[in-house]
Amino acid sequence: MYIFLALLYVSLTAPGCSRLLTKRDSTTNSIHSIITIAKTTLVHIKKVRTKFQLDPQIEGGTPSIEGLTSICHDLGLLENELHNPLTDVLSQIQADVSSLEGRVRSFALTMDCPIQARSRGQAISNKFPDSQLQLTLTKVQRYLDEFLLHEEKLKVC
Repeated sequence: MYIFLALLYVSLTAPGCSRLLTKRDSTTNSIHSIITIAKTTLVHIKKVRTKFQLDPQIEGGTPSIEGLTSICHDLGLLENELHNPLTDVLSQIQADVSSLEGRVRSFALTMDCPIQARSRGQAISNKFPDSQLQLTLTKVQRYLDEFLLHEEKLKVC
């Protein structure tokens, strides 16, 4: 009995040992995970651009990043746009963006942010699939670059 109590005391009070995560620790871990996925996605985009020798110099605007609600919405739209049955090239990037959107959505819900239902996009019918591929990659890349510049927006709804 005394051994059990001693082990329990040591495991709960020893520095560096297991402890309960605080809300702050959980928030920090979630933000770190989201940022890691965004950076990984950018690496995957760069690999696709290199493999297919795609020019990143396409003009296009990026939506403003206001907080978790807008980030979740924008990532959902980008995920829908990446869903293109004509090409397998974007499957890894689509999986990354889907994972990122899911992680942001989950984090936003834990922060009690208002989140819209996921929108189901329509498959894009394009007569110029190579141009669409390039445009879509550019949109995702620019959005994630902007997202990483404003990562503090992950702390507000």
